[in-house]
Amino acid sequence: MKKAITILTICLLTFTGMQTAEAQTKEETITWIKEKLEKYGGFEYIYFKDVQVSPCKISFTASYPSSSYSQSFNPSTVKEWKIASNKKYIYADANVIHSVDSDGDVDTYSIFGIKNGEANIHERMIKALLHLATFCNE
Repeated sequence: MKKAITILTICLLTFTGMQTAEAQTKEETITWIKEKLEKYGGFEYIYFKDVQVSPCKISFTASYPSSSYSQSFNPSTVKEWKIASNKKYIYADANVIHSVDSDGDVDTYSIFGIKNGEANIHERMIKALLHLATFCNE
């Protein structure tokens, strides 16, 4: 009987520990998204710099070889993200990414590039963006 109670206690503590370990805080989520966008954001010759992340706004400069664009979006306005079949970008369910070029011309998109730098990076980025959106109170 004593052995059964000990095993049950270990199982409960392990299960409780696993539940706590999976939930990221707002700060951890922000840090993770910022690091991954700085490292893997963009396409083949495009990279992201000046990445800023908050629950209601993600902004960055998309640097091309001969130009750059300021881009931003509110992750809480996206209900669903999907991964492109070529695994080069993720896209939102609406055109929510605002892009401004050096002439001040504005355009909106639903996609942004994520390079294949880590296993399941696209899936993990989507999960993090959806989690981050839960902290937006706008």
